Amino acid sequence: MNGLDPEILQDFLTESGELLGQLESDLVVLESTPEDPDLINKVFRALHTIKGSSSFLDLTNLVRVAHAAESALNAARNKQAVVDKPMMDLLLQVVDLLKIQMDQVRAGEALTVPDDTLVETLKLIGDGKQSTLAGGVAPVGGAAAASSAPEAANAGQANVVDDEWMQVRPLTLGPGKAELAEFMVADTVESVGKIGGLLGQLADPATRATAAGELVDLCDALARSVEFFDCDSMAKLVRTLGEAADAHRRAGFAPTSSLWARLGAVSMLLDEQTNGLVAGSVISRKIDALVSHIATASRGEADPAGELPAGASSADALVHDSVMPEGGAESAQAPAAPIVSPVADVVVDDAPSPVLAVAAKCGEEAKKVDETKKANQAVAGDQTIRVEVGRLEALMNLVGELVLQKNRLQALIRTANAQVQMPGELKEQLGAAGGGLDRVTSDMQVAVLRTRMQPLDKLFGKYPRLIRDLATKTGKQIDLVIEGGETEVDKSVIEELGDPLVHLMRNAADHGLEPPEERLKTGKSAGGTIRLIASNEGGHVSVLVVDDGRGLTRERIGKKAVERGLVTPEALAQMPDNEVFRFIFLPGFSTADQVSDLSGRGVGMDVVRNNIEKLKGTIDLSSQPGKGTTVAITIPLTVAIMPAMMVGVGREIYAIPLNSIVEIVRPEASQMLSIGEHPVLRLRDDVLPLISAAEVFHLRDHHLVATPFAVILSLNGRRLGLMVARLIGQQEVVIKSLESLGRSSGGRARGPIAGATVRDDGNVSLIVDVAELMRLAESSRVKKAA
Repeated sequence: MNGLDPEILQDFLTESGELLGQLESDLVVLESTPEDPDLINKVFRALHTIKGSSSFLDLTNLVRVAHAAESALNAARNKQAVVDKPMMDLLLQVVDLLKIQMDQVRAGEALTVPDDTLVETLKLIGDGKQSTLAGGVAPVGGAAAASSAPEAANAGQANVVDDEWMQVRPLTLGPGKAELAEFMVADTVESVGKIGGLLGQLADPATRATAAGELVDLCDALARSVEFFDCDSMAKLVRTLGEAADAHRRAGFAPTSSLWARLGAVSMLLDEQTNGLVAGSVISRKIDALVSHIATASRGEADPAGELPAGASSADALVHDSVMPEGGAESAQAPAAPIVSPVADVVVDDAPSPVLAVAAKCGEEAKKVDETKKANQAVAGDQTIRVEVGRLEALMNLVGELVLQKNRLQALIRTANAQVQMPGELKEQLGAAGGGLDRVTSDMQVAVLRTRMQPLDKLFGKYPRLIRDLATKTGKQIDLVIEGGETEVDKSVIEELGDPLVHLMRNAADHGLEPPEERLKTGKSAGGTIRLIASNEGGHVSVLVVDDGRGLTRERIGKKAVERGLVTPEALAQMPDNEVFRFIFLPGFSTADQVSDLSGRGVGMDVVRNNIEKLKGTIDLSSQPGKGTTVAITIPLTVAIMPAMMVGVGREIYAIPLNSIVEIVRPEASQMLSIGEHPVLRLRDDVLPLISAAEVFHLRDHHLVATPFAVILSLNGRRLGLMVARLIGQQEVVIKSLESLGRSSGGRARGPIAGATVRDDGNVSLIVDVAELMRLAESSRVKKAA
């Protein structure tokens, strides 16, 4: 792998990684719907693509296991095998091994050798000799002529021919390629077998555009296989066919009868050369004239020398272009190991209908077209491009700087309007320019953020496999229901959210859901359900992990909290359920009598909470004994740029995330009370905890700072009032991380800080961490009660 182009290798890893991620999810779904032909075909195509790309890179061990799995799935497609649990266990083992091998490719290491038993069992299923591990025997049939490796690939047993019309030499491959010959010949046979059917569809104006797209893609993939065999003549024919197909997609392109005849001739020559590969030979002919005439016709240019007589067949075209002698084309119609029916006897004239007969003679298998791919290609303008993440990060940073400069410019315009004497017309122009810049910057910000947004399906798709494995390990019946997978969040959020969700679902499966017998005794169904639900809520995304298991027990959690000295029995009795449940987020807190190797309800939950809070999000719990538990996670759509309210406290100015602000009030003295030692605010029918920003941020002489305004904050249904001295206004702020001011034990002196930003006056403000404020309010009440 050292000699590979890094760009080619990266493209392979990116494409194969995406396919593997989707493949794992599709396999789990396929297990419950084994008769779904579309899904079987989708899984088969994914493995086929991975195998084909791996073959091009000479990744022998990867190709070997992928080909075995592909063969088993092909047997399922042909109704020779059933995708049951034993077979699915084998296929998922293949996925796990492919993941390991992909990591090894990325690291430049030697690939793990696949287990012989795994490969041979899948091959038996693929050959129709074993439908499942239980040993069900299925009849063998429909095996392609190229299903075994070319016996003469390296043995030099093929006949050697070298005359005026044709050259035949033995197929000789190096040590790295010889092991892959079987797979590559099979790929070539399959691809060439589809060409005749697509040529027939190319002749029909109703299907021309779709068939042309199919043929272009097919030729691109086939070219890789042909290059593998170092067969220049065949490679040139494949590329020529692909270029001609691409020409058919151009508006106004009018194919001639001569071009149709020559395309049939190309299909005939590819048949001949493919049969040669099956027999262990490389066949070449003089095709320069044929290729030149097709290229000229594909460009829509006049070609008097290439004109064929009316009614000329593909065989006539081969004779005319000096590819075969008179009578030689007919002898090529019946090769020793035919792949598709011959097309040399098809007469083509100006009407396209005779060309449609080509498809009829190419057999049913050659006419099968991937319906999903056709539908996708029919969608005009549906195009994507891969971009390195680093470029998006750089673009996001530039947009952040642009926002800061825009804020600064608007501040200068306001200052100029207030302090500088200037004509009214100039003031209007400055105001209009500032407003236009603000609008364009906002649009650019939204556009850049959208490039980083990804659907949660990319993350959620990994979890059906996780739940399947957990159900097997715990002996439980578990159904995973996913809702809202199309909800989009920033790429960085998806990366950080994965591990917490895995831990929560392990907890739900291992400790939340009861065993089948226990569920039946309580009147529940034997199988439990875990629901993973995502939805948009303003500038945040809500993710719920809901199980219908035994639920949390307040008494057990409270007893453990008292034993650990976290709260007194008297204070515990006054605490609402949700505050009691939050004890499980403390490090090392667990109510489990036995520690499971999978999880422990509460063990590690502090890590989950910390990971969520790194995303500036919150996590909350609700539960009903005997009915289940709901874990609610709220995270921002993006963690880069957000709207904020700027407030002043003493000489400092702080930024409060606007999405967390419900309202701002100027409370009267009669509304500000105390319950015990806790300041509270009576706001209409509610009583809210009250925190002084001057005190919580440890400002000097904080007790002398006047704070007439209360900013009412809300998060996950909890509310509190933050007292501030003055209101400055709204700004879009760019979040800058301050790792040294994190939530370590030594970092609390600086208060609940989520980061920093540059204000429009060029100075720095700290961003308030609302989640930390909520926790400070709760912990303060607990400690004082204790």
